[in-house]
Amino acid sequence: MDLYSSIFTRKSTRNFNSTPLPENKLSEIKSFIESVKPLLPDAKITYKLVGPEEVKGIGIPKAPHYFLIYGKEQPLKNTCAGFLFQHVDLFLFAQGYAARWLGMMKPKEADADYIIGIAFGSPEEPMSRTLADFDRKPLKEISEGSDPRIEAARLAPSGLNGQPWYFVANKGVIYVYCKKKINGLPGMMYKLTDLDVGIALCHLAVATEHSGKAFEFVMTKGAPAAPDGYVYLGTVK
Repeated sequence: MDLYSSIFTRKSTRNFNSTPLPENKLSEIKSFIESVKPLLPDAKITYKLVGPEEVKGIGIPKAPHYFLIYGKEQPLKNTCAGFLFQHVDLFLFAQGYAARWLGMMKPKEADADYIIGIAFGSPEEPMSRTLADFDRKPLKEISEGSDPRIEAARLAPSGLNGQPWYFVANKGVIYVYCKKKINGLPGMMYKLTDLDVGIALCHLAVATEHSGKAFEFVMTKGAPAAPDGYVYLGTVK
């Protein structure tokens, strides 16, 4: 399993094979979820693994499986959810499966703790791409200072491809900021920019561990002032 290399070739998929994954593979995925260290020690993110009969929403791709992701009110709830389940997204890709984050999907049974969903299964279309195929902002638009790990975060997926993150690197430390809202009319309706930054933080964690170091995320005082339109979320050491 190589989560790091998945970052540079992974692609969201809309077309899935309708055949469910074997039970032993679903058990393996569940075990992997339990193995992921949460972004914050007290983060309580839960999920349900369901079939298509238990989800609803506009433009939902047909897939054999869906994750419904939930969280009680807590610090950085959405960010912690994005962090955890982007690990799952990368794990699925490394196993030869495809996934897609679904901000418009809802569970059939309403729940105030629901955050977001993910469709996954075997792909019915190419699920890889080259670096040239990524539609992402250049590093100079999303960061200040230099740290090779930021390239992995730059390639993270995000709702509306808004890429609502900013990083300030200084002496091995990366300060992380979240854009308050995405510009334009669609951005007025989109409320998960903090979850998207959690996805980027997953990529930072995987890149950090790939370099042989332990990943640590803390919320500290003394971070550089947030760029205009952004808020400080935390610091990667």
